[in-house]
Amino acid sequence: MSVQIYRGAESQPFVPASRAHWVAAGGAMLLFVGLSIGLSLTRSPWWDEGLFADIALNFRNFGHLGSSVLAPYGFMEWPGVHQYTYWQCPLYLIALGSWFRLAPVTVVWMRLFSVMWGCIFVVSWFVLVKALSRNESLALLVASVIALGYESVVKASYGRMDMMCAALGLAGLASYFWYRDSHWARGVILASWFGAASLFCHPVGAVMNVAIAAMVLWDWRRIRLSILVGASLPYLIGISFYLLYIQRAPDIFLAQSRAAWGYRVSGFSAILRNVLNDANQRYIRYYYGAYTGFFKLKSAALVFLAIGVVGLLADRNLRAQPVAKRLLVLAFIAYVGLAVVDNEKYVNYLIFTVPFLTACAAVWVHDRWHGGSLGRSLASVLLGAYVLVTICAVGYRIHANSYRNSYKPVVALVQRSLPPGGLVMGGSELGFALGFGPPLIDDRYLGFFSGETPEVFVVNGYYGPHWARTPRLKLAWEFSRRKLRSQYYLIFDNKEYSIYVRNDVPAPPHSANY
Repeated sequence: MSVQIYRGAESQPFVPASRAHWVAAGGAMLLFVGLSIGLSLTRSPWWDEGLFADIALNFRNFGHLGSSVLAPYGFMEWPGVHQYTYWQCPLYLIALGSWFRLAPVTVVWMRLFSVMWGCIFVVSWFVLVKALSRNESLALLVASVIALGYESVVKASYGRMDMMCAALGLAGLASYFWYRDSHWARGVILASWFGAASLFCHPVGAVMNVAIAAMVLWDWRRIRLSILVGASLPYLIGISFYLLYIQRAPDIFLAQSRAAWGYRVSGFSAILRNVLNDANQRYIRYYYGAYTGFFKLKSAALVFLAIGVVGLLADRNLRAQPVAKRLLVLAFIAYVGLAVVDNEKYVNYLIFTVPFLTACAAVWVHDRWHGGSLGRSLASVLLGAYVLVTICAVGYRIHANSYRNSYKPVVALVQRSLPPGGLVMGGSELGFALGFGPPLIDDRYLGFFSGETPEVFVVNGYYGPHWARTPRLKLAWEFSRRKLRSQYYLIFDNKEYSIYVRNDVPAPPHSANY
């Protein structure tokens, strides 16, 4: 029979953690940072990172959010993309551009910006659980388990806005719970500022804002209209600035927005299907279905999450405690919210859901450790497997060192193949080596719209037909394949890149790698 260690946060006495617990949590945090930095140093740059670095660099240098490399019709139909970026929320791009005033414009330093936000994310989890449970050991355990989750490490080493967006949302939740009993109004106002910042990083920040709103409404007896008016201020400020930005080029805003979000908007029946099939098509596929052989052991992480959440739900006494109750509701909101706003099943956004499931599982583990020996052993084995999956999977990717073994050889071959004054068409991630500007153009349609015919054409994983979602882009894709077959020959091919050279350009020596 489990020991009931959680009471109402308002009446429960504070339980400090021992020095051993602090040391263990410190070790987990150091391991999180070490794995995140190790992956930042060794993984190949990918298309999103080059795309966002290009925009941030333009903000730093020229004060506008335009792309120097991306062709206006080189990905989707985004007119004016050289001067305006309306298809993304601006806060991350502005923050990254400001970061580049302090740090070199490299993919590693771009990722270290995300590692910093990852640390804020983990600390916010500690504050949140400590405020809810008044049990410091539990808070340290939850934060440590989340820090050592595969999702947390990988997203902290991505040069994208996901970790910053999630960290700001978590900081909002943590602020609310920290001040909920001592100064409710301060907690709501702080949560609104962090929530608004999360929303203006990326639209998926709406999931975090719904979570914050739900927690505030949970305490509906404390709500005062004047406080809600004050909490609306950061959203109104953000919307006002964004409207001023839209006013500069409203036609371009409408065109970019339709192209970027038209395929994401679903009807009610499609949203319902997304909610029902998200577990299989996003989570099971990510942790199990997309792998073969030994790599299917990654599913041990999903088993830990599933058993932990089910165990928490099955224990009536445990799930009735404030910390468990709130975390279960937050996990439900996050799961449903992500399924509603993202029908493309992008795994980049799992950082908005998996940590909530992990927190629930960690609370269950903590409770089992205070129960019988069988439950303690089961919880320990599952938790150990969860952490081992992260260490092994991230360690393998660090050892594989795709930056050294794939990206650098591709860049070197492109540079050897390019004649003086020549043009390269390829993914924006090549800009970290070739520069964000000439000779690089990011155009997967091989000059269909611009009429350009590059000497070198580099195909990455994003240069596929699935992004040609309009009749005009489908026509452009078919044109580019015909042009590629008739005017270019292949000199290099691996699982990440294929390099083509125009027929009138001689191949560099030792270029084939089939």
